[in-house]
Amino acid sequence: MLDKKHIKYFETLVGKENVYSDKAHLIAYSYDATRTRFEPEAVLFPRDESDVSSILAYCNEHHIVITPRGAGSGFTGGALPTQGGITLGLEKHMNKILEIDMENMVAVVQPGVINMDLQKAVEEVGLFYPPDPASEEYSTLGGNVSENAGGMRAAKYGITKDYVMA
Repeated sequence: MLDKKHIKYFETLVGKENVYSDKAHLIAYSYDATRTRFEPEAVLFPRDESDVSSILAYCNEHHIVITPRGAGSGFTGGALPTQGGITLGLEKHMNKILEIDMENMVAVVQPGVINMDLQKAVEEVGLFYPPDPASEEYSTLGGNVSENAGGMRAAKYGITKDYVMA
């Protein structure tokens, strides 16, 4: 259970503007495409990997449940905070394509990058990113990885797991 000291810590860590604990925002982050609802106790928007690491360490130490979330476009409940706790919103700040390495045909991205944005970016340099879920215009790559998204091209080119290097 979150209390005010936890919220204060998170506000200090990521900035007050990146911590939502009001009812309207909690409701907005309580459902995915299924419309099933589980309300988080707070929504945090890490700015970078360092914030994510600090949030995870703090939540582990204080036994606070974390649910990562991209666009919330999935139909499996993967982005739902079924046990309350923190929803980690990765779409607000962690949405950048960091590198496209043409020689090795590798893109380094943050989890909040929209699928179609990556497709367009690699096409501009003559490459191709095949996974094309029906939600490609708004689903995030982090969510695509979590759900192992495919799409119409999956039969020929494979699914998300075939294009991820950890």
